[in-house]
Amino acid sequence: MKNKFLLGIALRRNALNMAAICMILAGGSAVFAQNEATLEKYFEGKMVEVRIDMPATQEGIDVHPRSEKPVDFDEYSSRIKKHGVALYVGDQIMITKVKLKGKHLEFQLGGGGYGTFWDDTGDVSATYADKTEREKNLEKAVKKEKDPKKKKEMEEELDDLRHKRDRENERREADAREATARKRAEIRDKAAQ
Repeated sequence: MKNKFLLGIALRRNALNMAAICMILAGGSAVFAQNEATLEKYFEGKMVEVRIDMPATQEGIDVHPRSEKPVDFDEYSSRIKKHGVALYVGDQIMITKVKLKGKHLEFQLGGGGYGTFWDDTGDVSATYADKTEREKNLEKAVKKEKDPKKKKEMEEELDDLRHKRDRENERREADAREATARKRAEIRDKAAQ
């Protein structure tokens, strides 16, 4: 049987466990030469940047690094559609727990982990887009600019960037509301059983 890695990275935000993947480890079998304590010491507390939108489910993303198709994007898309997005590309978050379970390596982000007290509240909160470097630089430049024409052009570009960020945040809020509705429906279904 091929070495198989499951990088189920669980995240709890606003008392909801959301699973996600933040990285693919190179040198697959070298990971198994390490013990859990060594992996914890190295990874826990490190900040990571999300490279792929992560589904809001404890299932995370399964990664098989030695496979021709390391990620099953049909399964990934299904999880995103069903549960919504927990973290977006570019979001930064801390690795708070590493678990080595046989051939599976699990990373938990943001204090999460399935099976904690606050599981299944149904609430999914949006992560908000921060100001871009361009937006920050323009804000500084507008304050310094003396030429009224250039200043007006910079202010217009700055307004466009702000509107773009606002639209992105509105989209993220809508995604979170949809995911919350789906999660609450799942909880009601489980409670009815």
